[in-house]
Amino acid sequence: MKRRTLYFTAPEEIEVREELLEPVKPEQVLVETLLSAISPGTEMLVYRGQFPEELTVDETIASLTGSFRYPLKYGYSCVGRIVETGSRVDPAWHGRLVFSFHPHESHFVANLTDLIPVPTDLSPEDAVFLPNMETAVNFLMDGRPMIGEFAAVFGLGIVGLLTTSLLVKHPLAGVICFDRYKKRREQALSLGAREALHPEDREGWMQSREMLRQLGMADGFDLVYELSEQRCSFTAGNSLKS
Repeated sequence: MKRRTLYFTAPEEIEVREELLEPVKPEQVLVETLLSAISPGTEMLVYRGQFPEELTVDETIASLTGSFRYPLKYGYSCVGRIVETGSRVDPAWHGRLVFSFHPHESHFVANLTDLIPVPTDLSPEDAVFLPNMETAVNFLMDGRPMIGEFAAVFGLGIVGLLTTSLLVKHPLAGVICFDRYKKRREQALSLGAREALHPEDREGWMQSREMLRQLGMADGFDLVYELSEQRCSFTAGNSLKS
C-alpha cells in the first residue's frame, strides 16, 4: 500500500510524494487521515527555511524526531480514522476517530500510545484544533484570571480567539480584544468579548480608557495577552496607563 506525504524540499518549495507504507506491526494500527491542520506560525517558518538546522524538530513526538533539514515532513495536527488494527490490538479500535501529533500524510502507522481518541460528540473539524486549544488553556492557566478583573487580548488568530473563548467563560469584568482584521473582531464579539477594536482605532482606545475608569481601573487592564503574529505571551496589568 502507498501513501501520499507532503515534504518541504527547499525554502518556499513543497512536494507531495507517493511512498510505500510500512507494514502494521501486531501492536500498531493504520490511520487514514481525514484532516491535517496547517500551523500558520511554526509551519510557515519551515516553509520559508527560517529554522536552525542543528535543532531537533520535536524530541517528544515520535514522528518528528529528526532535524530541521530538507527534505522534511512536518505538521502536528492530524485527525483520522483507524482502518486496520494489528493482531494484538483490540478490534474495537477499528473505525475509531483519533487525533495524532503527526505530519501531513494520507495514511500512517502508529502505536496506540501516540493517538488520542476523539470524543463521539466532537467533529473532526473541531478536533483538529486540539494543539491550539492546548496552548490557549496553558495561557489561561499561566495568566490566572481572577474574578472581577478586566482582560485584553492583542491578536485574534486561532490561538487568540480560542484564548478569548476561554476568558469570556470566567466571571471577569470584561474582555477587550484588538486585531486589524474585521472578521476576526466580529468573531471575538460573537464569542462574548465586550469590545473588539482595531489597534489603530484611537476613538476606540479612548472609549476603552473611559470604560476602565468608570470601572475603577484607571491604571489599565489587569491582565493582557499579547498573541499577535508570532508572539505569544501575557502580561499582568497596566496596559493602558496614561
